[in-house]
Amino acid sequence: MEKKLREMANIIRQLVIEVGDLKARVSLLEANLPHTDSPAQQRVLPRNMKLEGESYETLGGLYKEGYHICSMAFGQPREEDCLFCIAFLEKE
Repeated sequence: MEKKLREMANIIRQLVIEVGDLKARVSLLEANLPHTDSPAQQRVLPRNMKLEGESYETLGGLYKEGYHICSMAFGQPREEDCLFCIAFLEKE
């Protein structure tokens, strides 16, 4: 039992180190990205879209930033308006 706990602790240590290395690599990659706004990031919400409550504000913010909020493509960058996202935000 004690041996298994030590093995698990070693695995956890290795994972923590690997996560730290990955975070550092991501930071370097993000620092080298060009800082231009894509057309999808410059979009605004359609005029008739109703957002109510904190959750809808968060989702609306994600949509305004150019990401899908629909269940079919959640979190993926969007190139243009998505009817599924808009329909989701218009639900009451």
